[in-house]
Amino acid sequence: MDKKPESYQWLVVFVFQAIFLVLLSQLNQTLATVSLFLFINGLLISFPALFLPLGQGMASVVLLSIFYDSGESWSIGTSLAPNLLAFTIIYHVRGRIRHDKRRVFKPVVLLTNLALFIYYTMLAGVRLEFTSQFVFLNLSHLLESQLVLLAVSGWLIAYQKEVLQMFKIDVDATYRAAE
Repeated sequence: MDKKPESYQWLVVFVFQAIFLVLLSQLNQTLATVSLFLFINGLLISFPALFLPLGQGMASVVLLSIFYDSGESWSIGTSLAPNLLAFTIIYHVRGRIRHDKRRVFKPVVLLTNLALFIYYTMLAGVRLEFTSQFVFLNLSHLLESQLVLLAVSGWLIAYQKEVLQMFKIDVDATYRAAE
C-alpha cells in the first residue's frame, strides 16, 4: 500500500469540501430568512478536475456527490452523473487551461457552476412547478452565486491548496508528474 501523502490527497480534498458544504448549508439556512441562497458546487467539482490525478479526482467527486445527495430530498446518486460529467470535461481540457492564473480558472469555475445550477434548477422545477416566482427567485440565486464565486473562487482554490500543503502534499508537483 502506498503511504506517500500524495496518495491520500483525494481524501483530504473530500473532507475539506464536506466541511465546507456543511458550513455553506448553515450559511444558506441563515440567508434563507432574506430569500438568499448560494450555490457554489462548480468550485467543488472544478478543483479536483484541475488539480488532482484522474482516479483521485474522480474518487473525491463521487464521495462529494453522495455526501451532497444525503442532505437533499432527492435520491442518492442524483447528482453523480452531472458532477462526473463536469469533472470529466474539465479534466480532459485542463491541459489547455492555464489554471495557475486566477483570471483563467475563474471562468472554468463559473461555467461549471452555471451548468450545475441549471441542472439542479430543472430538477427542482420538475418536482415543484415552473412559476414566474420560481424562475425569478432562481435567477436571482444564480446571479448572487456567480458574483460570490467571482469574488472568492481564487481565494478558495488557494485555500484548498494550502490545506493540501498542510498535509505535506504539493498539488502542483503532483499535477506536473501526472502530465
